[in-house]
Amino acid sequence: MKKEEFTMGKLDGKVCIITGCASGLGKQEAIRFAEEGAKLAICSRTAAKLEDTKRLCEERGAEVLAFPCDVSVAEQRVAFIDAVVKKYGTIDVLVNNAHNTTILKPMMEKTLEELEIETKCCLFAFFHFMQLCFPYMKDKPGAGASIINFASKAAREGTPGHSVYATVKAGVGGLTRTAAREWGIHNIRVNELMPNGFTDNCKAGLELQPKEIQDWAAHSFKDNPFGRAGDPYADVAPVVVFLASDESHWITGQNIHADGGVWITD
Repeated sequence: MKKEEFTMGKLDGKVCIITGCASGLGKQEAIRFAEEGAKLAICSRTAAKLEDTKRLCEERGAEVLAFPCDVSVAEQRVAFIDAVVKKYGTIDVLVNNAHNTTILKPMMEKTLEELEIETKCCLFAFFHFMQLCFPYMKDKPGAGASIINFASKAAREGTPGHSVYATVKAGVGGLTRTAAREWGIHNIRVNELMPNGFTDNCKAGLELQPKEIQDWAAHSFKDNPFGRAGDPYADVAPVVVFLASDESHWITGQNIHADGGVWITD
């Protein structure tokens, strides 16, 4: 298919990093970014699935760097960003999406090892990727650069069974707000996104969970005014595109909910 059949132009020419793109939200975000004209740098631990995402993005006319990377390993994070800079020379957008969720269960059944796993792949990785990208994002003219960190309502409501996940995602909020205040002077905006999108990852992950968790999730994803689960491509990815685009240039330090009204407050 020809590029002009897909490209909508909101991200034309922007160098965009998205982590965790082999499947789930990350894959759908990458496809949407490709359709908007982005130059993509995507990573995942699963090389074969990552190549499929690359193929889909290239079919939409995008230039794509697909880099196998375990985001929980610092040396691999450094290697990924080095490869991005070598290929593109700059970075305009960072989407910290990847997260390895451990089995959901009561807090007293969780282990320090599980806390370490999720902290390394999420909070440590988000923090480090932001540091690594900063020199190539700072002081850009016009709308500047954008960082989007994926968060979760579990961090705000204290969802049962999510003690480790919620703890790590709460840290993402603090990181996001602090960076927004420190880096605004460098024309970098930093926001966090709380999505509601039922992905292939969600389906596969829930199959590993106890039945009571599966039943809770089936209700939770539809517990919003629209009465349905969000679609990753149609409902969530466009919000990520907006936050990456110049149209969001006056928004920073915010917690954005792309959840169909799951979380409604004054």
